[in-house]
Amino acid sequence: MASGRAPAQPAAGRPGRSRRVSITLLVVMAVAIACTVMASMSAAAIVGSTSCSRDPALLNVAVSTDLAPAIQQIARVFNGEDHSVGGRCAQVQVTEEDSATAAGQIDGQQAQPGLPPVDAWIPDSSLWVDVARSYPLGAQAVQPTGLNVAESPLMLAMSASAAAATQAFAVTPGWNLLLPASVGGPPASLGLRVELPDPQQSATGLATLVEMSRLLGNSPAARASFAKFVFSAQTTTDFGNPISLAAFVASAGPPANEHPVTVTSEQAVLAYDRANPGQPLAARYPIGAVSPLGSPKLDYPFVLTTASPLELAAARMFEKALQQGYAASVIRYDGFRSADGVGDSSPRSFGLSAQPIQPAVTPTSSEAQTTLQAWQKLGVGSRDLTLIDASAAMDTPDGNGSQTLEQALTQASALGLSLFPDTTNMGLWEFSADLTGTKPYRQLVSVGPLPAELGLITRRQQLQQIIETLQPTQAPAGLYGSILAAYQQMQASYRPEFANAVLVLTAGIDNAPGDISAATLLARLRAITNPDRKVEIVAIMFGNAGNFTALQQVASATGGGAYEITDPTQILKVFFEAISQRLCNPGCSAP
Repeated sequence: MASGRAPAQPAAGRPGRSRRVSITLLVVMAVAIACTVMASMSAAAIVGSTSCSRDPALLNVAVSTDLAPAIQQIARVFNGEDHSVGGRCAQVQVTEEDSATAAGQIDGQQAQPGLPPVDAWIPDSSLWVDVARSYPLGAQAVQPTGLNVAESPLMLAMSASAAAATQAFAVTPGWNLLLPASVGGPPASLGLRVELPDPQQSATGLATLVEMSRLLGNSPAARASFAKFVFSAQTTTDFGNPISLAAFVASAGPPANEHPVTVTSEQAVLAYDRANPGQPLAARYPIGAVSPLGSPKLDYPFVLTTASPLELAAARMFEKALQQGYAASVIRYDGFRSADGVGDSSPRSFGLSAQPIQPAVTPTSSEAQTTLQAWQKLGVGSRDLTLIDASAAMDTPDGNGSQTLEQALTQASALGLSLFPDTTNMGLWEFSADLTGTKPYRQLVSVGPLPAELGLITRRQQLQQIIETLQPTQAPAGLYGSILAAYQQMQASYRPEFANAVLVLTAGIDNAPGDISAATLLARLRAITNPDRKVEIVAIMFGNAGNFTALQQVASATGGGAYEITDPTQILKVFFEAISQRLCNPGCSAP
């Protein structure tokens, strides 16, 4: 079954958002550098090897990097058969191109100088066709033919050593293997590290995200669980070839001895196993308790993207060639299944042939788009002004008999700060009464990037130090006036590339003489709220003496939420519930 050709190598994809990136990525990125040069060389070789040398009708086919070697072989045979169209010789030129990159080229979202125009396209998944057609230029250019050239189901994969150490595959796993323990995943003691191919760059990652969304559902609690999954997973490039999978496996060995788990295609698993017969991957087809769940598949559709009658005629000829038995045999020889789902047999030592496979229901374009948008919303960096209550109300017992509200707030704030990634911008105010002249609030740390240096320490470290040393005053609380000032500050300095918010940590009591009322605050917020400069208020109330109803109304007026906590560790739950509000459509309920 081994083809003897060098495995296809990944190209750089469409620019994505900044996320935590696995160390494995540093190794994988090195593979991508020579891709464009290799693609152009292989394309030129195909054309140059034919007898048609004068003014051919040239069809440029952009093909997913994993399938490109097989399609190149089919194109060589096609080019040698002297096909003609409009009195000219029809020739096929195959360009290896990462599917996300090709989609950006076709839909106009990412120009690719130096690459030839795409006349026909074979991405690794129909999901990319939906993405391209969601833009006006793509909707005009992309013409599906209904032909799928190949198939490759997706699998959960680990190194053999990690699978043996954790027994994660002792029974056939479901998608819950990728979840954190707190929302139904395996015990944290297993030490699994989920490496998720970036859904903005990888159909494998996007299909995985769809399955996770289906598994969790769409309730308020499910949105919080989905946010926990997104924040717990490490974003990587696609593990779609033996080189990238070798880097993945290496991270499970000494000295790290980690337990990474990822999702990759059956074809990539077979290619890796053939290259490493003495140490095959541990890989399983995921199953699901309900019918939509199971193993999604990469389906490699053949799509037309040219309006030229001559090139369309050549594309139709090549489409017929792709449906011939020879083409199916070449595709299966490279480890793919042909379009009818049939694959060549694999060695028993690989452990794939005896496994049951439960096909997942193919996602609709709207389901995939909604899921991808959820990922993008959760990935937007946050810009937060934290408003901490330093009034006398915080010096009262927390109700649990062990500490004051201020001590509980300090513990909760330290835990909460650790959850914010370095992409966060954050600042800190405290409030009680008359802290800055007659103003009830004062700035302790300006809003800015958490990792930025402020003197000898970072902003994150400065926030941590201040939080740990905050002491309540004996003054009353000017809560509502401070909230309004913080909201106006964040609205005036609004940054559209962030999710902008005011985080209020308070006992919920407003008793400062001369401060505005809750009703006045609500009226002012409703008057100045601007959907084009959206700033959410997220209020967290400690104890039970405050006016929680008023905080709920204030937060709701800005699209935010209010939460009561009686234990500092509840801040973890609040964090994910609050951030999952980004997934709400207008009017959806808070967790």
